[in-house]
Amino acid sequence: MQKVQEARFALGLLGDTMQRIYADGKDDLVRAIPDGWARPAKIMNHRCPPRVVKLINRVRAEVDKQEQRARSDKAEGLVRLFIVPQSVANKAEAERQVAEKMAVLTKDKLWTDDRSVKALILEHHMAARRMGFLDMYEILSEESSFQTSLMQGALSAVNLFAQLAFPLVEASRANDKFAIAAVMRKSSPLVSRGSFQQAGKNQPAQLQKARDAVASLMKLWEGGNDPCFADILRNIAGSGLFEIPDSLRTISERSDELQQLAVELGDLSEDDADARRRVILDRFLETRFSQIGPYAEYVSHLAKFDTHQGVKGLEFPRVMVIMDDAEARGFLFKYDKLFGVEGKSARDLENEAAGKDTSIDRSRRLFYVTCSRAEESLALVAYSSEPGKVRDRVLEAGWFEPEEIELLA
Repeated sequence: MQKVQEARFALGLLGDTMQRIYADGKDDLVRAIPDGWARPAKIMNHRCPPRVVKLINRVRAEVDKQEQRARSDKAEGLVRLFIVPQSVANKAEAERQVAEKMAVLTKDKLWTDDRSVKALILEHHMAARRMGFLDMYEILSEESSFQTSLMQGALSAVNLFAQLAFPLVEASRANDKFAIAAVMRKSSPLVSRGSFQQAGKNQPAQLQKARDAVASLMKLWEGGNDPCFADILRNIAGSGLFEIPDSLRTISERSDELQQLAVELGDLSEDDADARRRVILDRFLETRFSQIGPYAEYVSHLAKFDTHQGVKGLEFPRVMVIMDDAEARGFLFKYDKLFGVEGKSARDLENEAAGKDTSIDRSRRLFYVTCSRAEESLALVAYSSEPGKVRDRVLEAGWFEPEEIELLA
């Protein structure tokens, strides 16, 4: 329409093609724009320090010639690439060492404060492993219908524990009577207006019933015990402390002897979706409640970790980008290919010849996005089976100076 009505119709396209990280949308938009259209470019980068701007300009130079400038009043900033052998035994410890090194290099002690650093990972399970909620995450994520709501903090079977039980337990451990009362008033049917109206003259007894329900729940932790979700579910169902969501009601009403379902997922028909979900919830309930705090912190975006894709458009003073193809287990993004460790696949070559996206293109754009989140300093952690190849590739590309690269043993 614009081509036919050039004098009467104007169309504006906003965005940065280097920040297109999802598979949807038009992948060759730049080539589709007519030559006669104006192409305004975003020149000033108000977020990143000069050193980070120089890095992302070099990364982008392999795609187009657009360059940005940093603000003149910005400190130079600091960038370091840490290359870690894929075989390292403890990746969380390696990342802790990186943070300590960055604290020294930048003279910024906040690099050792988890709440002051944003660490970017490729997949949720990488955060689950590092934060301590991997058991519950791996079980629940087996069910495709749970995956999105699980990581959005919207799965009702989990929120009974994350949004109700956990705040109450934490308040009780701290002996915070005001916080206990707040949770109870907001969520417990035992102290609802209706329950007190129904109690009539026996309101003190109703209030004592609520106190006893809380005390009964807290007994599960006596002697240093770490109860499983099933123990807590049965306790809450027995006392009426909270409403049980529909997805857990049938399970909560079973006797202890029937708590285990004598069936495996592999024995179920793909058509029996309800039975599959029940089995997965049963397995989730067998895991430990101590995972719920880290999980709740992560899905509330209060944790140190977030995904590469999830922080697009955001900014943080201190950014650690964790690149680990082996742990991510994905196929859309391949940092080993971007860093020259792994060659192009037949599909990459076919797409390249056809002018389509390759995994290298996608990885480069994701790398660009993550690097450009940093306001002050940036640490890049690359796990690789060939650390030397990674070093050679980034030096050849001019992304880093030799003194900016460290190979961790």
